[in-house]
Amino acid sequence: MTDTPAASGRSRARGLARPFARARRGSAARSGRAAITGILVTGLLIVGGGMLGSPPAVAAAPTPTPSPTPSGTVVLSASPTGSGLVAVGAEPTFSVRVRNDTAREVPAGATVVSLSRTPLASDAEVAGWLSPDSGVDPAEGRAFDEVARADTDDLGAGDEPTTGIGVTAESLGDLPPGVYPVLVSGAGEVARTVITVARPDAAPRTVGIVVPVTAPARETGLLTSSELGELTAPDGELTEILGAVTGTPAILAVDPAVTAAIRVLGSSAPESARDWLDSLMGLPNERFALQFGDADLAVQVHAGLPGPLQPTTLSPYADPADFRVSGSTAAPTVPETGALLSVGGIETTASDVFWPATGTAGGDVVAAIDAQAGPDAAALSLVPGSTTPGAAAAVRAVAGAADLLVYDDTVSRELTAAAAQTDATERSARLAAATALTSLRGDAPLLATIDRPAAVDQASLRAAITTVTSTPAAVPASLTELRSAAPVPVEVADVVAAADRVAALTGFLDREADLARFATALVEPDQLTARERTSILQVMGNGWFSDLEAWSVAASDHDVATTRTLGSIGIANPGTINFLATSAPISVTVRNDLPWPVSVVLLAETDDPRLIVQRSTTVEAGAQQNTRVDVPVEARVGSGETDLQLRLLSAAMVPIGSTELISLTVRAEWESVGITAIVVIVVVLLAGGIVRTVIKVRRRRATPKESV
Repeated sequence: MTDTPAASGRSRARGLARPFARARRGSAARSGRAAITGILVTGLLIVGGGMLGSPPAVAAAPTPTPSPTPSGTVVLSASPTGSGLVAVGAEPTFSVRVRNDTAREVPAGATVVSLSRTPLASDAEVAGWLSPDSGVDPAEGRAFDEVARADTDDLGAGDEPTTGIGVTAESLGDLPPGVYPVLVSGAGEVARTVITVARPDAAPRTVGIVVPVTAPARETGLLTSSELGELTAPDGELTEILGAVTGTPAILAVDPAVTAAIRVLGSSAPESARDWLDSLMGLPNERFALQFGDADLAVQVHAGLPGPLQPTTLSPYADPADFRVSGSTAAPTVPETGALLSVGGIETTASDVFWPATGTAGGDVVAAIDAQAGPDAAALSLVPGSTTPGAAAAVRAVAGAADLLVYDDTVSRELTAAAAQTDATERSARLAAATALTSLRGDAPLLATIDRPAAVDQASLRAAITTVTSTPAAVPASLTELRSAAPVPVEVADVVAAADRVAALTGFLDREADLARFATALVEPDQLTARERTSILQVMGNGWFSDLEAWSVAASDHDVATTRTLGSIGIANPGTINFLATSAPISVTVRNDLPWPVSVVLLAETDDPRLIVQRSTTVEAGAQQNTRVDVPVEARVGSGETDLQLRLLSAAMVPIGSTELISLTVRAEWESVGITAIVVIVVVLLAGGIVRTVIKVRRRRATPKESV
């Protein structure tokens, strides 16, 4: 097996190869002494050098140059082919890879495969062998026989060759069925792995494997068209999953947010996404729906919710034009939310199946899930075997009134790691461990999972599925068949609630209530409330468990976005306004930063008796626009400074944004004074004109006429 699971224990494993190293060093030292003292003849030295490889170095200069310090390490990985399963009389092959990360050349040598003929008898011994630092190392006291050897060439800096080493049936010997530790040594390094000798007379055993069909963790409610195009492209993650499960008996756990994201786009969905959905719906595999966004069920119970959160509606994500039927004059209809969320036909879909994230659901959670489902519902919770300690190996169980399916999380952990591997050697090492653990279960039924979050490779995921379902005597079973078995009473251990996630969800729901009140300002409130609910479910998704630091950032970003939304509608304060008329409108700007239109009421109020203000004005503000509103104001006789209070209300009389106070400088009497002044000026001008005309006429009359 690769040394990755046991990297920290490499020094202990290397000790098993030290006898060979000491033997070589001892021979070299003796040959060196013989050369120095001259006791042995030259021919003996030649023979000794031929047997041992290069002769020991003797100082040829008074000041030898020290060897350069290597810049890295040599890494040895090894795994058996065929998931480590060996039929009686078969000849297994091991894939061995050596990577030289140093700056020096590693000299030629040999890779040796050694095997202990004493089988590993328990999970603890398997784990101890593969990870010596786990506290149990079954290597101590075991004899290892060399069963295969292969010569290796010089390994240059940066080289990474892979070698196949076969073991003959004669070397392997007559091994009885069991799990056997294997040690692979070479280039000064060692790797540990296991092989499993199958039982030729194994009785049939029921096996099942659950595979999640989910998208990567996200913060917003639904996948966009471009994201769907990437995920369903030939090399996309959803394509990889679908290709891996096709033709297998895997039980599918489908995130309805994925199917809904495709359906809600109608005819505008990428062709690759529509084809992917058609292929998923056409699979005969039994499946069940996860919660929307694969949201964390345990945290919802710990937050005191009366039931799992659900999307309110998905219609805001849809464009009715995308559902127009060609040739029809009928108005296009967006499918109901339930139809958008469907994960498959009723004949292949299990209902009321819940799968809390591994290690999050204790006895209180499974009891709450059962109670919330109602007395007439057949709720079924999937829980890991590590939370039912001391119980006999069983898949079908019951804890109080709660119905359970218990999956083997030890086997599942190895399968999940294997499914994410793109390297064949590393993948085979994980699958060999899963095969060993599976064989230790004997003939008992087995349920395993590919846990989430899990990055998957199509070939690796398919290999993980077939490792469980194609083992000798395995009989693949559906959920329906597994739950039909007689239940075994168990007790589910307590699991401490994740306080940070509970606090985050509680905060989200409190602010969701604030957003719901704020959304009454929108022409279509669902545009905001529906998106908020789906975003909460996505941020609380189980996909974030692989990177809780990133989840903390996502939760913080969600709070920031909520604060920004609550401040997206408001009044632009114009500052001080000079009001010089007895009656005139005051211009006010209403700001709408949302991508949806709003309808609000602008209230204007003042305590100054010198002003008469129109108290309410309806404002229809377009999406992402600033809308100018004229508020009629009448000033009575008087002058001075006063304030005008402006605020917005939704149609439901919910305050929107903050109250703004505008300062007014009132000079209403200036209008009458100005008119009087103008009249006086006009009268004076007219009078002056008349006087000048009279004077001019009199002057003309007073002037004597000339004689003719």
